Amino acid sequence: MRDHLATLLDDYRRYDRQIAVVRHQGNRRRATTYGEIARLAGRFAALLAQRSIGSGDRVLLWGENGAEWIAALYGCMLRGVLAVPLDAYGSAEFAARVAADVQPKLAVGDALLLHQLPLDYPRLAFEDWLGELPAEEAGPVEGLSRQTPFEILFTSGTTGDPKGVVLTHGNVLASVEPIEQGAQPYMRWERLLAHPLRIFDTLPLSHIFGQTMGLWVPPIFTAEVHFESRLAASRLIETIKRERISVLAA
Repeated sequence: MRDHLATLLDDYRRYDRQIAVVRHQGNRRRATTYGEIARLAGRFAALLAQRSIGSGDRVLLWGENGAEWIAALYGCMLRGVLAVPLDAYGSAEFAARVAADVQPKLAVGDALLLHQLPLDYPRLAFEDWLGELPAEEAGPVEGLSRQTPFEILFTSGTTGDPKGVVLTHGNVLASVEPIEQGAQPYMRWERLLAHPLRIFDTLPLSHIFGQTMGLWVPPIFTAEVHFESRLAASRLIETIKRERISVLAA
């Protein structure tokens, strides 16, 4: 059994050069390895430490699916910080209400989205990460456990008031560990016949099912996760064929 979710980063470092995320934006295709995401997560955790953002503090996460999004969530985990993910396609008004509720110490995400937040909150755009993140990495803080909360998930914005649900490491591991254990007898055949599995995750990572297929299941199989910014049917079909997608999560 895993002590906490951040132990998945050990797997990321072990897989190192294998592709973890492929993000499709227009005609651009950007691949990021497991090792690169692990290092980004450690550097983001170091930045949180520099800013004295730690256990129990909240960080708003508002951006489209991608490697930086995943690294930001893991970086928060390493520090014991509560990530507060928002749907990239949600309204600015809903985002402002969530921010007022959780009072984040920092907002990270896509620059165009962060620009819509009130000026009350410090922000750091993914586009500025290379110049802003420290070179050194930070490891997990002491005391992380299955009981440690790591995330507050909010409703989609279709309800009148935002309602946050706090998830602990154990909440997720209760679902992930049976999949991990059940997959072991078949991993030899996956390596021989189907590796790498390619998961096309069209759900936002701010959604519990988007996280399942984009964050928790892929490391079990060292799978590639593909994200597409344009969710038009013809575009999806084209990507599925070109990239030889194994699984569509929709």
